[in-house]
Amino acid sequence: MATQEPTAAPDAFVRLLRKAIAQQRLSLREVGRRIGVSTAYMSRLVNKQRGLPDDDAILIKLEEVLDIQPRGQLFDAAGRHDAVAAKVFKRDGTRILMRTLAKLTDAEMALVQQRADELARKYHPDRK
Repeated sequence: MATQEPTAAPDAFVRLLRKAIAQQRLSLREVGRRIGVSTAYMSRLVNKQRGLPDDDAILIKLEEVLDIQPRGQLFDAAGRHDAVAAKVFKRDGTRILMRTLAKLTDAEMALVQQRADELARKYHPDRK
């Protein structure tokens, strides 16, 4: 009987996770302890021996513990929408806005992001 190879997490996810762990100078044991998973689980994840966590709460905890900024990058690298993105995508007009933004260059998108951050700070200074 043949054994099935585990589906590895996407390369972009693994690269971001490894980079964040290195930047925080944490061991896999410590990251696992802080997010509530085993060292073996973390090792398999960063060594592409397991797929993405089924539970979005683990991704949220990883972003918090590893201080991945801006929030949501790990979800993007995993090919998932975080709760905030999912909420925005349900709003009227979001699809039209996305199609408009798709026409912009990376430099233009950076300007849009900068302006959006400014507006968020202006109108919602109490939110991160």
